[in-house]
Amino acid sequence: MKTNMTHTLLVAVSKEANKRGFNTELTYNHDEWVLYIFDKEDSILFDRNTKISDIEEWMES
Repeated sequence: MKTNMTHTLLVAVSKEANKRGFNTELTYNHDEWVLYIFDKEDSILFDRNTKISDIEEWMES
């Protein structure tokens, strides 16, 4: 398991999501980090292909 910029960013997003009351799951599969943020109805996926603008949009909502 390697730590990289994606991991660092996803950890920060996960911490913010937890502060807002969401449940999160950070996983490492097939040499990639993936973060799931669960709300009441659905889940949001953040990974290395997620654009910074998508994260900013989620943070503003």
